[in-house]
Amino acid sequence: MFFPRHLNTIKRLLTTVTKNVAYPHEKFDHVFSFPSMGYFALLNRLKIYHVFGSCIILPSVGLMEFLSVMPEQSFFAGSYIGVTGGIVLSAVTYPFRNLIGHIYISEDNSLIKISSVDFYGRRIDRIIKAEEWIPLLEMQPKTSDAFYLSPQLTDGTKYKLLIKFGTIKNAKKMGQVLE
Repeated sequence: MFFPRHLNTIKRLLTTVTKNVAYPHEKFDHVFSFPSMGYFALLNRLKIYHVFGSCIILPSVGLMEFLSVMPEQSFFAGSYIGVTGGIVLSAVTYPFRNLIGHIYISEDNSLIKISSVDFYGRRIDRIIKAEEWIPLLEMQPKTSDAFYLSPQLTDGTKYKLLIKFGTIKNAKKMGQVLE
């Protein structure tokens, strides 16, 4: 049976990934929140559900076509829907990878905790030093700044920050560290 054997793989794909857990006793203040983050994570996860559904349905459609239960060309139609749907969902959700949902800053302003969503809809919590964050005012302006800001880390990781649609909970602290 498919589910029990692959259940751990599915759980791993849909769980939170935490990087840099070297600061377990550090207190963080919540400075930014993007309330609609769950919808974007669900949209990103939808492509995984589509692929698993296609992997289950296509063999059964092929078998039913072979047994003359379904009309001819049903397998090709199902394959077309599966592949095209996967490509469309991947293309639609590609801009929503590394979208920041929450930002936390430590009490002494030395650490930043970034909670973002990856390409597969998993929440990734990453704790970095404040020096690793390139200040937004030092970056070159982009045409996309009207929609979202593009913060970057010194290691080259790029994020998307929807300040316009998010909730700033502590503007003073956020401005001191991130700008």
